Amino acid sequence: MINGKNLVAGNWESQSDSIKFQTINPKTQEALEVDFQQATSDQISRALEAASESFELVAAISLTDRIRFLECIQKEMQLIQSEIIATYQMESALAEGRANGEFQRTMDQIQRFIELLQKGNFVKASLHTGGPDLRKMLYPIGPVVVFGASNFPLAFSTAGGDTISAFAAACPVVVKAHPYHAGTSELVAQAITKAVEKCKLPKGIFSHLGGQSHDIGSELVSNPLVKGVGFTGSFSGGKALYDLAQQREEPIPVFAEMGSINPIFILEAKLKSDRSLAEAIAQSVTLGTGQFCTNPGLIVVCDPSGQFDLTKKISDRMEGLQLPPMVHENIQIQYDEQLSSFDSSNKLDTFFKSETCSAAIGSVNATRFLSDHSLMQEVFGPFTLVVECKNEEELIAVGASIEGQLTATILGEPSDAGVSKKLLSKLKSNAGRILFQGVPTGVAVTEAMQHGGPFPATTDSRFTSVGTDAVYRWLRPVAFQDCPNELLPAALQNENPLGILRTIDGKLTTDAI
Repeated sequence: MINGKNLVAGNWESQSDSIKFQTINPKTQEALEVDFQQATSDQISRALEAASESFELVAAISLTDRIRFLECIQKEMQLIQSEIIATYQMESALAEGRANGEFQRTMDQIQRFIELLQKGNFVKASLHTGGPDLRKMLYPIGPVVVFGASNFPLAFSTAGGDTISAFAAACPVVVKAHPYHAGTSELVAQAITKAVEKCKLPKGIFSHLGGQSHDIGSELVSNPLVKGVGFTGSFSGGKALYDLAQQREEPIPVFAEMGSINPIFILEAKLKSDRSLAEAIAQSVTLGTGQFCTNPGLIVVCDPSGQFDLTKKISDRMEGLQLPPMVHENIQIQYDEQLSSFDSSNKLDTFFKSETCSAAIGSVNATRFLSDHSLMQEVFGPFTLVVECKNEEELIAVGASIEGQLTATILGEPSDAGVSKKLLSKLKSNAGRILFQGVPTGVAVTEAMQHGGPFPATTDSRFTSVGTDAVYRWLRPVAFQDCPNELLPAALQNENPLGILRTIDGKLTTDAI
C-alpha cells in the first residue's frame, strides 16, 4: 500500500508540516488519492548522514551478499508486480504491454548485475609482484544520489540501472523519486527496503525521498557527503546539477544523460532501394509518444534528384495514428510550444502535424540547417526533422556539424561504402553508439552496450548508463604497495580466495601466487 511518506535509512517518516503533492493520470487528468510528502531539509541531511556512516560497512559487503541482496530485490518486486503495474499505468497512462515490458526489463537488468557479481572480474584486480609489490583494484566511491527519470518509471528509476549498478559497486544510494510517478517509485522502494531488512544490511544503504521542488535536488547534490550523482532527464536539469557539483568545495562526478536527437543518415542508394524506410522511421519516431532518449529527431537524406520526398511518405504514415498522452501535461505543453514555434517562425521548408495525434514532421534543406543552430536542438516528443542534402558533400557537412549524441545511424547499401566511410570518421567523435541497420530506438542491456555520448548528450562520454559497464561510474582505483597479505582485500590476496580473473605481472589468470 502506498503511504506517501519519505524513507530515511529504513524508516518511513510522516511529517505533518511537509508540503503535499499528488500524481496525475495523464489520460483523465485526475489526481491519484494519495498525498505525497515533500522531503524536508532535515530528512535530506539525515538520509545522507546515514548513507555516509554506513559506507564502510556497505563497501565491505561480500560479492555473495551483494548477489543475495539483488536477488531479494527481484523477489520482493515480483511479489507486488500487479500493484506496481497498476500504479504505473495510472501515473503514466502507458499501456499494460509497455508496463509489463519495462518491469521485465528492470528484472533483466538486475539479473545482469547479479551475473556480473558472480564473475567478480569487474573489480579489475591487477598485481605486480616484482619490487615494489603493487596491487590495484576498483573500490566504491561512496554515497550516491540517483534521480528518477520521468519517461521510464521503472527501468531508469528507483530500482533502475543507476541504483542497481551502485548497489553492485557497494555504494549506499539515496533516490530522489520523480514526482510524475511517485507512487510507482514508492512501491519499488518498499520492495528494496524489505530486501535490506531480509539481508540484514545497514539501513543507511538506501533512502527514498520525494518532492516537486528543484531545491531538493540542489540540496542533495550540494551536500558534502555525496560522492556521485546519476541523472536521466532534460539538458537544463542535468546541466544545473552538474554545475552545482563542480561549484562544491569538493567537486564530484555527475553522470547525467540529457537527451539526444539521434540522427539517421540515409545514403542515396539506400533511399532508392529500401521501400520500408518511411514506415520504420514513423514507428520509431512515435514509439512511446516519442518519449525515448533514443528517439530519432533528425533524418538526413542524400537525394540529389529530389524525387523521393521521404518527408511526405513519413507524414502519410503518421496520419491516422492514435498515440497515448505524454506522461505529464508539462511535457506536452513544452512539446506543443516547440511545434508552434516551428510553425510560426518560417524556419522550415515544410511542416506537418497529424490531426489524430501529437506526431509531427518538418523538412529543411541542408543550407538552412547548417546556418541555424537552433534546428539542432532536441524536441522531446513524436517529432522529427528531415534535412535534405543535394549531394554527398552536404551530407558530410551536416554530419560534421552535429553535436554530441547518444546514437547516430548510417543506412546505406554496399555502393554507398565510400561516403559511409567518410561519414563514419565524423560520427565516431560525436556519438556513443553508431548503428548500420534499423533504427536507434531501444537499447540492449549487455556488457557491450554504450548508452552515453559526448556533451551535450551526457556530462561524461567515457561511461554508459545502460549495461553492466554502468558499474564503473561508482568505482575508483586504489593501489596497495607492499601491503601485508592479511590486510589486503580478498580480490588481491595471494590465494585468490574469490577465484576471479586477475592480471598478475601482465598475465590474465585465476592462479594464486
